[in-house]
Parts: sequence; C-alpha cells; structure tokens
Amino acid sequence: MKPLVPLFLVLLLGLVTPGQARDAGPNPWEVLGDVLRKGKPAPVDAARPAAPVSKVEASELWDAFLTNVVKRSAGESGDASRRQEFLFVLLSGRYDGLSMLASEAPVPDPLRELFVLSWDRLAPALRNLAGDLDAKAANPFRALAEAGDALKKAQGFGDSLGIHITPETLRQLARLVLPAKAGDPLAYDLALDPELRRVFGFGAPLPPAEPSLLLSVSLPSLPSNPLSWLMPTAFAAPLAAPLPFDPETAALAKRLNNWLPTPSELPDYLLEMRTLLQRTADTTLKQRESAGRALAEPFHALYRHLVLATAWQESCWRQFVRRKGKVQPIQSGVGAVGLMQVYPVVWRGFYDVTGLQTDVGYNGRAGAEILHHYLRDYAIGKREHTAVGDADNLARGTYAVYNGGPGHLTRISKPKLRADLREIDNSFFEKYQAVKAGNELDVGKCFTGLDLPR
Repeated sequence: MKPLVPLFLVLLLGLVTPGQARDAGPNPWEVLGDVLRKGKPAPVDAARPAAPVSKVEASELWDAFLTNVVKRSAGESGDASRRQEFLFVLLSGRYDGLSMLASEAPVPDPLRELFVLSWDRLAPALRNLAGDLDAKAANPFRALAEAGDALKKAQGFGDSLGIHITPETLRQLARLVLPAKAGDPLAYDLALDPELRRVFGFGAPLPPAEPSLLLSVSLPSLPSNPLSWLMPTAFAAPLAAPLPFDPETAALAKRLNNWLPTPSELPDYLLEMRTLLQRTADTTLKQRESAGRALAEPFHALYRHLVLATAWQESCWRQFVRRKGKVQPIQSGVGAVGLMQVYPVVWRGFYDVTGLQTDVGYNGRAGAEILHHYLRDYAIGKREHTAVGDADNLARGTYAVYNGGPGHLTRISKPKLRADLREIDNSFFEKYQAVKAGNELDVGKCFTGLDLPR
C-alpha cells in the first residue's frame, strides 16, 4: 500500500478501527466509509446517541487527547522549530478549554467545539512532520491527519450523518499514532511530566517546591507520572540537572514563603520580594541557557523588567492572601494561582501544581520560565519588535501571550481590540514603564495607595 493511502481505503480496510468497544450509536468509521463509497449519507437515526459531555469533561478529554498526540508527534522530530509548532497547538488548545470554562455562554456540544477549534492547527503540524519522516514512520501521522480532516468535514452535515465527536472517537484517533502498549489516551491528571518538559525544550523539572507553613490546610498531593508506557524517541537525551537557587536566595525565598506582611512590614517585604524576583530572572536566564534555550544578551534587561512588571500586574507581588481568617494562595476567578498567576490547567505536566499553589519561589520560577519561552520563541522569534520599530513592543507582546495564550501575540496592534483586553494591556505597560524607570516599588500602591520610600 502506498504511503498516502486514500482515506476511503483506510476506512474500508479497517485500518483505523482499533479493537475497542464503541459508544452507542452508529460506528463513525463505517458511516464515513459509506459516504465516501456512495457519495451520500447512509440512513441513520438523527437523534444523538447520548447527551454531550459537560464543559469540564470536554476540556479535560480534549486536553488529554491533544497532549498525548502532540507529545508523541513532537517526540518524533529532531527539529526544534517543528516541536515548537506542536507546543503552539497544545497551549492554544488548552487556552481554548480555559476560555470555554470561563464563559457563561452555553455550548451545545463542547467536545465537538474544542475539536473544531484545534483541528486546523493540529492537522498542518501533523502533515509537516510526516513530510520530514520516511514513508513508514510518516504513515500513522498522515492517517491521523486524513481521518481527522474527514471527521471535521462530517461535522458540517450536522446530525444528519450521525457522526459525533465522542470520547471513543478520540480514543480511536489517538491510537493511530500512540504505541500499542499506551494506556488510555484520554486519561487526565495534573501530575508533573518530565517527558513533556524534555520534548518541548524546558529541561529538567524545577527543584521541588517547599510548601508554606502559613497554609492551615494542606492541599492534596498529586501522583507522580509513571511514564511507563512511553516509547523512547530517537532524539531523547539526558536532562541537565535543574539549577537550584543559591543558598542565600533559597533562604530568601523560604522567608518570603512564610511571610504575610502587616502594613508596617510592607516596605521591607517589597524590598525583599524585589530581590527575589530579580534573582529569579537571573537564575532563569542561566537555567534556560544550560538547557540550550539561551536568550540573546541584548534582551536580558528587558526580560528582567518583564518579570517584575508581570508579577506586579498579576498579583501585586503576593503569593498568599487571608480570607475568612485563613491564609490561601491568591487565585483568579478562572483558576490562575500565586505570584505569577500561572494557570495549572494550561501548564499541567510542565509544573508541580501543588508547588504553584504553596511555594512563592516555585511559582516565581515557573512564571519566569513561561515568560522566557514567550519572549524568546514568540515575541522575538516572530520579530514582534520590528513591526513598529520599538523594542518595548516585545514586552507588550510577550505579556499579551502570557495573559491570553499564544494566539494573542499581535493583539496590541489590533485597532478593534476588546475594551477589557485593551485595558489589561495598558495597565501592564504602565507598570512595565515604571519598572524600566526604576520605580518598581510603586507596587506598594496596590496595598496603600501611597508612595513608598525607595
């Protein structure tokens, strides 16, 4: 059989049908095969076989599918730029789920919605990868791209075909590219995944978090990711050891992690937090360089300003707040946590979710690492600073991505940007300019509304 097998042959020969029990209702592969043979849909019951899954279920199912497919696909490539394509697909898909959960608007079929939103990003990445591989290695990725294309087109017929995006459909698609010994491709958890970090160039996991003693209620621990089913990729390499804080900075982070300042303590707290953020930026620059992801030296000062301004914008340099007499991690209405307001649902696998909640030093390093990625690989990588001839545009573009996801890089140049996003961007840029001018301790106005001594 030729490498580019026509989809109807793939379907009719049963090459895409794993031997698994299917959801109730018409077999999507048989119906698609019938359409391609006869040019018209087979008569089926137009009623849905089951109620669509909820928004929460859909976001987790789609994230699990996307993560497994993207990790497997990116792991087959030795090209860093190709891997970045897949990381863009993954993060964009996770932000799609986050946006859906944040919206109160009803979505009749959330799983279908997420599939349609992501597929036009994933399919080209799969085809690009297939073009890099030899024919045998490329076949599974081409088959997935073709089957997914057909499934997406079938959604245009509405319920008349009876072909719905169900969990079992996603399992069948994922198993086209996953190894035979893989577990359930829709299993979802929040565990740290060292393989995910390795594949996408983040290096070894950050040093373990140390939970704050301020927290009166311990947060649930998360299982480690066994990774037992993963096939080693041709490009696997040992990870460099994570770069810890130096002893002085580690002691500073521990002190701040157990300190909820009173008004009289605020000036000292802000001075020490400034030092921690500055050292976090410096440590991240060194760590990313050791992982082969160095940021060019002319951008180091901009990056340092960016870390302080983002922490100011996101949390006013706080990890914890007191609510109803108890100290809790600061958290946004859509789930971002801590000093840098990192989204656990977007960055699951890359970071220890409990650490993001309970350790200001860990949260700061995670946010600084994410900012480094967005600055280096998005804003600079896509030459955002050349669009208007202003290096500050890099900071604005990087923060826009940090705030809204990979698709938001160029939102600052859009004349008809939503008013709330425009307000967020303007607020950040005011803080960035203050930091650049040496006035970062104006962050104290978040607490008192008064100027603080420098």
